[in-house]
Amino acid sequence: MPLKGKSRTADKFVVRLPEGVRDQVAEKCQAAHISMNSYVVQALEEKLARDDGEPDLLCSINARLAAVEQRLECSTGQPS
Repeated sequence: MPLKGKSRTADKFVVRLPEGVRDQVAEKCQAAHISMNSYVVQALEEKLARDDGEPDLLCSINARLAAVEQRLECSTGQPS
C-alpha cells in the first residue's frame, strides 16, 4: 500500500455501507491500530487477489473431480 505522500492525488471512491458495517470496521481498525482507509484498501486488495486465483482453483477442483470419477468408474466397471 505505498500511498505515503500521494494521498492528495490518489483516486477517491465514495462507498455507501450497510448499517453497522462502519462501526465493525472502526472496531477492527482501533484494535489493529490502523486507519479505516488502510483496512478497506487491504480488504479490497485481498479480495482482488482471491478472485484472480479462482479460475486456477476451479480448474484444479475440476481435474480432481474427473480423477475421482475415473477411479469410481474403474472400481464399479460402469460409467458414472
